[in-house]
Amino acid sequence: MAQATIQEEMVTSERWFERAKKVIPGGAMRSFRTYAPYPFYGRNGRGSKLYDIEGNEYTDYWMAHGAEVLGHLHPAVVKAVKEQAELGFHLGTCNPYEVQLAEYVTRLVPSVEKISFFNGGTEALMHSLKLVRAFTKRDKVAKFEGHYHSVVEGLYAATGFPPNAPDSAGHDPLSQKNLVVLPLHDADAAYKALRKKDLAALYIEMTTSGSCVAEEKEMVKGLREVCDETDTILMLDEIVTGFRFAAGGAQELYGIKPDLNTFGKAIAGGELPVGAVGGRADIMDWMDATKHPGSKGVVQGGTYDGNSLVMHTGVEAMKVYEEGSMYPRMNRLGDKLIAGLEDAIDETHANACVTGLHSVVKLHFPKPGTNMSNVREVLTNADIPTENRYFKYLLSKGIVAFMPSQVHFYVTYPHNEREIETLISESREFLKTVPKA
Repeated sequence: MAQATIQEEMVTSERWFERAKKVIPGGAMRSFRTYAPYPFYGRNGRGSKLYDIEGNEYTDYWMAHGAEVLGHLHPAVVKAVKEQAELGFHLGTCNPYEVQLAEYVTRLVPSVEKISFFNGGTEALMHSLKLVRAFTKRDKVAKFEGHYHSVVEGLYAATGFPPNAPDSAGHDPLSQKNLVVLPLHDADAAYKALRKKDLAALYIEMTTSGSCVAEEKEMVKGLREVCDETDTILMLDEIVTGFRFAAGGAQELYGIKPDLNTFGKAIAGGELPVGAVGGRADIMDWMDATKHPGSKGVVQGGTYDGNSLVMHTGVEAMKVYEEGSMYPRMNRLGDKLIAGLEDAIDETHANACVTGLHSVVKLHFPKPGTNMSNVREVLTNADIPTENRYFKYLLSKGIVAFMPSQVHFYVTYPHNEREIETLISESREFLKTVPKA
């Protein structure tokens, strides 16, 4: 007898989770997608809305881990998928769309002179490590506490607070021997490490992925200067911020030009798996087998790299990014959310604070007695039970936030004033239940 389709079964999220736990470790592909007693299972999305398997509607601020800057099923992405369906999804050859997409990115992001595409951000970061070491002939790299650069062994440490190293079991004991972890926001420590002149690269995010803490512009400019002085590659991780704040990414806002960048799913509209490394031509050319053959160069491996379907959607997404009218609106809505949450805290006197940059926003619930002016202390003393309670409260009101234990919001193109006002209003009601500052 043929197995029933998902549509025919129409069972609940609870039933799907019970089945999942029997065949998938933890019942989910990523652990933070689950929460007690069971997560909801998505059925479909459109614009700013997400629907679960039972048909309930939510305003979505999860947005596929923030990747869907254009929202669910943006017409440009749908158009590309339909066109490519008539041609074939993966031909295994070079294709015109990979050239067009590369041309678009190099035009929109001035620091990118050449670019190479992969199947996701993790692959992009893995290859970036090889590039910076091959180019500089140095082994060590540095990152900041709280900055997330995928689960690549050589970078996956100190992603949370208090910081740990490494953040996963099963790592090669030597995998992080050449990783230097710098204190969050500590410019002096970073300058001191750079001036030893033994770092291949400094990895940095402009806003921390989980906690939505923005780096100071002056500090970033100082890092650029010291990297130049010490021949260290400034490697900007734009997997979350790329094409989100501006067509040129966070670096456009900061007025900074990194040597190397990594990008994520937004580079192809957010709906399909893709990552990329791009930057200075002299660094990227270490992937050019005609200049650095065999083991003398950095080998790129990935059967689906440059996949026709993904590259095609990327070209269409770039047209939307380049037109640019989405960014003032998104940034304004994000700023409205930040201001609204700050006002709600003032009104309720709740023990909470807000961090963020335009369309990336987080409401923090530190434990009582935490120094709110010290962001590192706020992150170290997070009240996880209250975070979980806030996540479930919003869910009960038809709002999906990102990560139950580290609630934050991604504002995207299709969100509107009314949805932002509702999120502020519901957050204000929740803040009334939080201990006073």
